[in-house]
Amino acid sequence: MRTLLSFVLLVSTFLGSSIVSGQTKPAGTSYHPRSSHSRVTKPEQKDPRQIVSAKFSLWETQQDLRKRTGDPKQFYIPQIDRLISSDELEKYQNSYKKIYDVYYRDTPVQLVRVLVAYGKDDSRSHLEPETRVTHVYFIFDKSVTLRDALGALDEVRDLCTGGCLLNGFAGTVIAQPATPTEKQVLLAREMRSQWSEDIEMTDASPGVQVFYRDSPYPVDFEHSPVERIDLTLVSNAGQEKYSVMVRQKEPTMLKEWHPHRQSDSVPPQ
Repeated sequence: MRTLLSFVLLVSTFLGSSIVSGQTKPAGTSYHPRSSHSRVTKPEQKDPRQIVSAKFSLWETQQDLRKRTGDPKQFYIPQIDRLISSDELEKYQNSYKKIYDVYYRDTPVQLVRVLVAYGKDDSRSHLEPETRVTHVYFIFDKSVTLRDALGALDEVRDLCTGGCLLNGFAGTVIAQPATPTEKQVLLAREMRSQWSEDIEMTDASPGVQVFYRDSPYPVDFEHSPVERIDLTLVSNAGQEKYSVMVRQKEPTMLKEWHPHRQSDSVPPQ
């Protein structure tokens, strides 16, 4: 009896020490303590933003643009207001006609999202029309005022080298070269032949249209925060005629903008 009791105590002691040390295990298995080297790490996620420094030009072919920027990593579908990755493109492109390329640009004021929209140009071939840039949308993430926003974009500074007229219409401003260059006039002529807009475009030229963030207060053209700037074909005269006839309101004439004048440039950082 004493021998049996000693054996039971010995077994109990062995099992207790095994449980405390965490080494109880099924028969036939081995114990491997978890080390820091065996932890499962999540794969590093790639940044979907494609940041480019290349300038965007109206009426450039899609093929030429992508040679300079590379194929987009993201696309935007305006109909459903959704950003998609390049892996999802095939899934959506048969259902939606308009799909924009998405890029990003570091500017003196902030990081800007750039959406590139295309149109068909059949002036050279009706059977094989070329795909060309018709609009470039620059979307600002943080608050920025009119002249700082204009000055932050290389495309707008180049466009307005000789000065741009600024006209305010309701909640938007149109900036158009005061005296378009011969190159700008020819570009407008090419684009206008393929254009379909309700507003008369007799004086059309490359330009920008500025849109402001939603606010319960009236828009202050000079100081309200800008949401986006659209680089496209514009017409101050056509917009003015529409504003007077339909809205029965004259446009607000703002001070002409010269990007290379100290008073009209982006303030130093």
